[in-house]
Amino acid sequence: MPSGSPIPGFTPESFGAAGRDLLDAPITEEQRQRSERYLQDAEGRLSHEEFGRRIDKVLRARTRRELNAALEGFVKAGLASQVVGQFGAYPSVVVPREVRRSAGRWAGAAAHWSGAFTWIVGPAAVYALSKPHSYPHREAAKAFNTQIAIAIVSALVVGFSALLGLVWIPFAVWSALALVLIVVSGLNASDGKDSRNVLQRVLPIRVLDEK
Repeated sequence: MPSGSPIPGFTPESFGAAGRDLLDAPITEEQRQRSERYLQDAEGRLSHEEFGRRIDKVLRARTRRELNAALEGFVKAGLASQVVGQFGAYPSVVVPREVRRSAGRWAGAAAHWSGAFTWIVGPAAVYALSKPHSYPHREAAKAFNTQIAIAIVSALVVGFSALLGLVWIPFAVWSALALVLIVVSGLNASDGKDSRNVLQRVLPIRVLDEK
């Protein structure tokens, strides 16, 4: 069976230059990460060797053809997507199933929101109780890492406030901003979004693995 063509008798090349261009188009990092997460969510259904082989292909892929090869024979895609060999690169196929499940989304949101009252305890509990590589597991890791970052910034704010004799006003402002950050992160998780908040991008602390 030709790479990138799960239907016998049909290949992207059958559609001429347009089909070849689709397969040879470069993939985005977001598409690679979605494909990687799809395989991680399905790790229990693959042997260790097969999982490693497919993940290696995903990490090395530069084009849609190469990314499709990592998922060939494993992903079930629609007829139109199969004919043009695009199925591996599109969110409609590789979005993890946990993201679409209400329980998983709300568990991820709870991990973020619990940090406002329990610091790292709530996120750590969700992380420990959730399935590795699942959506709530990843969101709990983000929540945990966010709380560590918030603590570091809080310590810096308190230190500078003391040096400048500003009492607790800067800390109160920062605490309000941190609370908003936590609430928004939880809302994004409840919507099934795989995103990182502003603090995570500015201060990329990774105490827990977010994959």
